[in-house]
Amino acid sequence: MNTYKLRLVLAASATAILSACSSLGVPGFGDAGGCRTVYVVTGGGVQPISNCGGLPRDGLAAKSMMAAADTVQPLDLADPADPASADPDAPPAPVILPVSQAAQATAPYEAPAKPYASPQAMIENADMAAFMARVREDYAAKKNAGAWGYLAVDAVAADQPELAVEVIDALEGRPVSDWMSGNHLRPWAYAASGRKDDAMAAMKSMQRMLPKPDHVGHTALLAEGMGDYELALTTYGDFENAFHPPAPDGIGTMQYYIEARAFQAQRLLALRKAELLRGVKRDAEAEALLERLLAASPDDGYVENRLLKAKTGEDRLAPRTLKQAMAEALGDEANLLEEQEGIMAAMAGRGAKTPFNHLLASMRQSALVLDPDNGVIRAAEASKLYDNGKFEPALRIAQLGNPPAQMAALLQSTAGLAALELGSPDTLAAMVERSLKIDSGVDAKIQAAGTLATAGKTERALQLVDQALKSQLSPPQKVFALLTRAQALNQAGQLMAAVEAARQARALDDDENTQQFLASMLVDSPQRAEGLEIMRKMMTDQPDNTGLMNNLGYSLIDNPVTPQELDEGFKLLKQAIRMTPDEANLLDSIGWAYYQYGDFREARRFINMALEEYAPFGHWELSDHMGDIEWRLGDQEAARKHWQAALLARPPEHNKARTQAKLRDGLTTPAPERRDTPEVPLEKDRGAIADI
Repeated sequence: MNTYKLRLVLAASATAILSACSSLGVPGFGDAGGCRTVYVVTGGGVQPISNCGGLPRDGLAAKSMMAAADTVQPLDLADPADPASADPDAPPAPVILPVSQAAQATAPYEAPAKPYASPQAMIENADMAAFMARVREDYAAKKNAGAWGYLAVDAVAADQPELAVEVIDALEGRPVSDWMSGNHLRPWAYAASGRKDDAMAAMKSMQRMLPKPDHVGHTALLAEGMGDYELALTTYGDFENAFHPPAPDGIGTMQYYIEARAFQAQRLLALRKAELLRGVKRDAEAEALLERLLAASPDDGYVENRLLKAKTGEDRLAPRTLKQAMAEALGDEANLLEEQEGIMAAMAGRGAKTPFNHLLASMRQSALVLDPDNGVIRAAEASKLYDNGKFEPALRIAQLGNPPAQMAALLQSTAGLAALELGSPDTLAAMVERSLKIDSGVDAKIQAAGTLATAGKTERALQLVDQALKSQLSPPQKVFALLTRAQALNQAGQLMAAVEAARQARALDDDENTQQFLASMLVDSPQRAEGLEIMRKMMTDQPDNTGLMNNLGYSLIDNPVTPQELDEGFKLLKQAIRMTPDEANLLDSIGWAYYQYGDFREARRFINMALEEYAPFGHWELSDHMGDIEWRLGDQEAARKHWQAALLARPPEHNKARTQAKLRDGLTTPAPERRDTPEVPLEKDRGAIADI
């Protein structure tokens, strides 16, 4: 499957998801009586309603709603029934107050049908009400000390500073975890108790625990949260004396990565310093700092926007409270953890999706207990939940808090995408319209158009993107708008118009993205040869890029003109999948190649693996391919089920018509003849992965 086609239509088969969840008894999707929960837009947000007549819980109105294995260490929460996790010498259990209001607000729309199987399940469901209650219970019983740090966070959120310090003191002498330990949280507990000097001393002791930029950022945030703005500004100072962006000619090298990472750390600290300078009305200094940062990286649209806002006096934020500063620090630590996770995934190099990281999620969700209005952290967590198929939690968490308008609009769109995967495309459309009432700027319109195109709402998508194109757009905005227009036109079945929009985008910025986007459109059009030529040229510049190998390889084997094209495409795909054997697009592509060689059983094996990698999402092209394979293998019933799933996954209109014809008439063309695949030398094999 062409990678860029995936980006155009990344959507799951909602019916398949609903059916699977109902059979498993997942809360919110149905029960033995045949009732099913649907998600509708109400005055307070998207809420569940039973199709048997049930109404949303009354408690929802009180909420603040907007108008497989870990790759890192798991949460240290033992089974509460395990007597070995209790401390027999512990003093009498203290009285533990209820969880914070912010944690309570995260409770699911519907109570779970049965107790959570584990604390990890609470995190997967974004239920910090249950999670923090569990941690408080365990602290009272003096067991599972590895998770007590979360109680310190909730205690600060609930304005219980004495409890926070008590918890930190109770952790003294116990094994120290890499994250969320007493050492990490001690400065904040002391600050919440008014012990400023102790807080700063505890933060200083963290120098060996965090990279220098992160420690500087934490120290400045702590000072800001305690109201010592001058100390915060002084702390930031060391990192913005001279900016050092990476040299562009080193892209792709380890040195470039090191330089880029260092510059991004500088950039973040400079942006926070400028924000604080504006917060204390030192506007001239803020503007000068932003101007120097923009001079170091002239193409940085975000910095350019912040400078414009500073000059016009817009978006001035008050200095952070202690809770907001602590949340920001936890968010920084989560980002650091996520970066480490990404490096590990890149080193593994197999192309598999990253499993759900409970520790990372627990840190961001804890940060949101401290500051429910932090839109950046909320968007990051909602996106992670969505990407991991946790659609109901993603929908719910995206609607909590009161973030700034721009982030609120983005979160509304995220909630809409989650509703789409839960079977409510009309809810997505309604959520997008709500997001546009919050932010109707050109960027918001372009983003909304892309979201609507994903749901097949192409008429409204084109209307919005055309409105944006009539505005005064910067070159990057215009490229984004034109590519979004091409996406919507392709989804609407207007392929040649989509090609023209993609050509216009490339004319403005002839880079890898616009080239590949245009090529992916061309290979489906009468101008296929031009698309293949673009892909071949890109391959000469990056011969080991598995994404490019997949795109060219798939374009050659999908309806090949000659046997030589089929062989060439197969060789590329075989070489690529040796390097990234778990990448879903490649699994589909190599499976479809085997179909073209008439090896339907091998084709089914690979595309089954692709479907498993995509789960719980689906993709129309994978299901369409599987339908063809099952038909060739003689299982017409299975074939029609897969074609039906393909239609439910919202294919572009021109593909939809072909699948509808197959669903009605079956395959009417002769099956590909069985012939041997070509031998593929191992030159591109990296040696660590066996031939597949």
